[in-house]
Amino acid sequence: MAVVLPALVALLGLLLAGATAGVLQLQLEKAAQAAVRQLGRGETEGRAAATVRAIAGDAVHLSAGTAGGWVTVRVAAPVPGPWGLLAGWTLAAEATAPAELSGSGTAMVGDGRP
Repeated sequence: MAVVLPALVALLGLLLAGATAGVLQLQLEKAAQAAVRQLGRGETEGRAAATVRAIAGDAVHLSAGTAGGWVTVRVAAPVPGPWGLLAGWTLAAEATAPAELSGSGTAMVGDGRP
């Protein structure tokens, strides 16, 4: 019984770290989607970064770029807790959306035909 207890504690720790990482991954995905929508509408990167921090926390790093009429956002954050610190465990999420035409307020979808 004395050998089983430490193994159970270690297993519980791994399960909790996995659950924490799963929750963080979902937050990162929501944050990336929200930020790409904002940047696609023409809002500033500062506002998008504030939204990302509000959804996924202060440790999140945002990078964004545009190419060919598309906006891409990547957010990354270290997994909180000792597992993230010891192993350098970082999670990331990426989202891409079309950029809206500046000044029109609407995005053009397809070739513009009805």
